[in-house]
Amino acid sequence: MVSERTPIRADAPAQEAGWQLPTFDPMRPTLFSSWGRKGSGKSTFNRRIARSWATWFDELVVDVNGDADPGPAAIPVRRDAAGLLPGAFPEAERLPGAPAPGPRTLVFRADPGSATYADDLDRAVGMVLYPQTHRCLGWFGEIGEFTPNAQSTRPHMRRLLMQNRHYLASALFDGPRPMNVDPLILGQSDYVAIFDLPNPADRDRVANTIGWKPTLFDKECDETFGRGEFWYLFYDAREHTLYRCPPLPPLQESAPAPR
Repeated sequence: MVSERTPIRADAPAQEAGWQLPTFDPMRPTLFSSWGRKGSGKSTFNRRIARSWATWFDELVVDVNGDADPGPAAIPVRRDAAGLLPGAFPEAERLPGAPAPGPRTLVFRADPGSATYADDLDRAVGMVLYPQTHRCLGWFGEIGEFTPNAQSTRPHMRRLLMQNRHYLASALFDGPRPMNVDPLILGQSDYVAIFDLPNPADRDRVANTIGWKPTLFDKECDETFGRGEFWYLFYDAREHTLYRCPPLPPLQESAPAPR
């Protein structure tokens, strides 16, 4: 997904090298989080992963601010007669004798002014969890809207954070500040992308979570963000390795697949 990936290890200076980001295994439930100020690149990062995932399995994009851009083939989520979101990922409409449908991308555009806003968001998380044997990815942008702190994390989101592998559920999270959300969002992430993150408290939170000395992590942030717009750090929790990455190339859109 990028033209360069530079390993950064705590015990050695960074060395320039040409790498690609890891190939993400869609069969393995995975949590991603990306952090940075508005316009720094985190939505672009998540959008690329979401587009890739949609070639294999279903996904749900929950858009609270209009920035997600789920793609031209995204299908709006329908509420039931009582105005509620589905309790599980809805089955595809299929005519008798028609071939099995391919992966679908659903999109729910939440209304922050709605009296049912908080419940709507958590019911949307439930659509990714259920049916429990259904492999699915959820993109939950502006994660602070879902869980501004540990005490406010609602049941479906708590289940996703603690037990996602038991539900075959993967998720993309993004937000401007890791200090302002449930610490499990960062702590449970298998992969973490750090874009322009100016607040020292946020840098310390990331450093302490991934096991880096805050002073060293702060230095790598300054080096990375100083290279130019959209440069970012990428942490692979499975490898326990931090990488410095250049801006992502433009996303090439394809025509919508037949539904």
